[in-house]
Amino acid sequence: MPYRNWIIILVLISNALTSNAQQDPVVSQYMFNPLTFNPSYAGINNVANVNLNSRFQWTSFEGSPTTYNLTASTSLVNGKVGLGVLLLNDNIGISNTSEVQMSYAYKISSTHYTFSFGLQTGYISYQKNFEDLNLSVADDPLFQPGSEKVNKFNVGAGISLMADNFFIGLSVPKLINSTGEEGVDIQTYERHFYLIGAYLFDFKPGLKMKPSVLVRGVAGAPPSVDLNVSFLINSQFWAGAFTRNFGTFGLMAQFDYLDAYKIGYSFEILGNSFIGGTLPTHEVMLSVDFALFNHQDVYKRFF
Repeated sequence: MPYRNWIIILVLISNALTSNAQQDPVVSQYMFNPLTFNPSYAGINNVANVNLNSRFQWTSFEGSPTTYNLTASTSLVNGKVGLGVLLLNDNIGISNTSEVQMSYAYKISSTHYTFSFGLQTGYISYQKNFEDLNLSVADDPLFQPGSEKVNKFNVGAGISLMADNFFIGLSVPKLINSTGEEGVDIQTYERHFYLIGAYLFDFKPGLKMKPSVLVRGVAGAPPSVDLNVSFLINSQFWAGAFTRNFGTFGLMAQFDYLDAYKIGYSFEILGNSFIGGTLPTHEVMLSVDFALFNHQDVYKRFF
């Protein structure tokens, strides 16, 4: 397909994503860092963590979506409180979205369970750069040179319940519906709902299985469902497969070293029904756990 046609497709996608049902960035390895959409995950494991996720979507053509998110979190007050920060940058076509979110979580723990309630607040910047377009008609009135930018305040909330063998979370990371400004081609954002669940099966020494599911919902659009099954081999190597709405399929792997360092990779393709072909997507995750305070400890964790 000619390059200019890809540009048109990306512009149309960009406009769709900033209309009545704007979609938050998608992450395949969500089960290893729910803090990207659930503030109650901050500090839930009584460890300090830094996580970097880089996603390169539809890499077969220029201008494809790329997403970078960096999270850092820790527990405080003898493990009763969690604090976290999220830095995100998402590009698709001529559109760029940047976020800075701060999270606070309060935990109630018993012998077997930990319940956490979290809040987050921050700012989101939506921007379109029309000067990045290379048009065959230079004076097209729909795509005049220049840029448009809108900044929005955000608050979000979430809850989590975790035990040794399961994790459940429900969140709305952006509670405030945002509307565009007059004369700016950046429209409405509708709040998204996230439901995540995972369970750990311990088959025998050296082998565990963790199925997980993530459901995203937004008004005016059908729900999106991610299904994942991962196996932990010899307490060091994760390998799994996943699908999104049975239209995207992928494989993932993660290597754990000394319980503190994790590097993960996922590869996914679109189903053959998509007009552009398989369009491969690559995602890389780096994670480090460490103990900052006396109540913290680096250990083998599964959620």
